[in-house]
Amino acid sequence: MSVDAIMQALPNLDAADLSRIRDLLNSIEDQRDAAYRAEMARKIDDKDPSHWITLEEMEKRLSLGKYDAGE
Repeated sequence: MSVDAIMQALPNLDAADLSRIRDLLNSIEDQRDAAYRAEMARKIDDKDPSHWITLEEMEKRLSLGKYDAGE
């Protein structure tokens, strides 16, 4: 599929599909950013619990809604 075909198809997508595409593009950009990858690796490797957040706080920051431990 060409870039032009993708550009023409985008306006016809619903909000959920546009969100998925936006997330994918952001992820691709992040993967290509060495400084971002290094920062994420540092945070993942951080063993100090005082630097961690709860799932509820993460959802609040990301506006994901209420965390359901059963899912």
